[in-house]
Amino acid sequence: MTEKNYVVTADIMNRDEDGLNPQDGSQLYKLYQTRKTWTFPATETIGTIMERVDNNIAMNEYVISVTVTEDRVSHYRERATD
Repeated sequence: MTEKNYVVTADIMNRDEDGLNPQDGSQLYKLYQTRKTWTFPATETIGTIMERVDNNIAMNEYVISVTVTEDRVSHYRERATD
């Protein structure tokens, strides 16, 4: 039996506070890129998947890009031997 899944990968830009500017006292931020990956069954719509991805992004994270890849997973039932 073959099951289809969607593997969703989001490239994310993170923004964290990194002290104050010594010249004017304004807030400084450091930016760095991360990646998150999820697996969803192919029975879910792309709209639902994107909504769930958006709900898993923190306030200091910004989505740069999202890649959706179809994955096929095969499951073989083991036969009992007597």
